[in-house]
Amino acid sequence: MIGICSFGVYLPAYRLSRDVIAQAVGSRAGGGGRTVANYDEDALTMGIDAAFECLDNYERCFES
Repeated sequence: MIGICSFGVYLPAYRLSRDVIAQAVGSRAGGGGRTVANYDEDALTMGIDAAFECLDNYERCFES
């Protein structure tokens, strides 16, 4: 089989509401919020977590 068999995604658990962002920037707020990396999360650790998820999903591609 040729093609993409698996992918992985990591989103930080911490959320920052758009109201707080709007107060800091001084503009109007939209709805919802944004994910924000915690003090112990950087691009490398988030990328590694996404890679682990990708590998877990990859193994499931060949189970059936």
